[in-house]
Amino acid sequence: MIVSPSPGNKMNQINSKASSLILASVLSMATACSTPGKTGTVVVDSANQDSRVNVIVLHHTSEDFQGSLNILTQPSNYPVSSHYLVPDPKDPTYGGEDLKVYSLVPEEQRAWHAGYSYWKEQTRLNNVSVGIEIVNETYCHRAKNMVKADTADWPSETICFYPDYPETQIALVIDLVSGILSRHQEIKPTHVVGHSDIAPQRKIDPGPRFPWERLYEVGIGAWYDDATVIKYWEQFNVLMPTVLQMQEALHIYGYKIEQTGELDEQTRSVLRAFQHHFLPYRVSKEFTVETAATLYALVEKYYPDDLPPLLPVPGEE
Repeated sequence: MIVSPSPGNKMNQINSKASSLILASVLSMATACSTPGKTGTVVVDSANQDSRVNVIVLHHTSEDFQGSLNILTQPSNYPVSSHYLVPDPKDPTYGGEDLKVYSLVPEEQRAWHAGYSYWKEQTRLNNVSVGIEIVNETYCHRAKNMVKADTADWPSETICFYPDYPETQIALVIDLVSGILSRHQEIKPTHVVGHSDIAPQRKIDPGPRFPWERLYEVGIGAWYDDATVIKYWEQFNVLMPTVLQMQEALHIYGYKIEQTGELDEQTRSVLRAFQHHFLPYRVSKEFTVETAATLYALVEKYYPDDLPPLLPVPGEE
């Protein structure tokens, strides 16, 4: 017997069809959001995440392009790598008509470029950084009777030569770093650093010829304000902070430094790194008035809440 549906049954059928259409629409949207090639995987972006990357480390290679490329990409007993390699247009081993960035390691992966390192309470900087090697054949000379230190790239009794960075090369670096900053917005201005900043006892790159101020002028990295430097320069000509206060200021800015209260060798190495970065025309490894004024201007600009305990107090030593 065929029973004709009642009005109530018709309404149930309509509701059932509507539910089926809604379910099909939801399933279609889920499929559209699925990871390509992984059937059944639905991507729902969590708000509880951030980028692996919060530091950019700039290096120079001290090798020509081909030598650098081999070192950074080929297996060896002491493997090293970087995320990017930027050639020198004058390098005969490059040979390219157009200067191009070489991508060696994806930014999401860890490259082995930082070594034993520290910056602003972070160690193992390979885990949180993008490394950029820039071809620049800096070299240091030492006398034959001098013994090279085991823990550094140079002994103290050396003479070093730092070639200029060509304009086209720096333009390429600026474009590269700008792109990285747009992809990893957690990177603070003070976290665009040199290898010598994160390993001052071992490294000197990218050296005093690297144009940090030029990068700052296009929105990359940190730099001081002249007026603030002048303010502290006038103040410190009357009363300098103690060595301990200046060591603390270097530590607050980001450097690894033991606060000994003495102008010891580790402090001199940190001062060289700081002066290479911010005072390349005054590399003395000393707490000069100009160095102290520049350091305090940077702390005031980027870490103002940490400044008061660092200021000298008349009558106290």
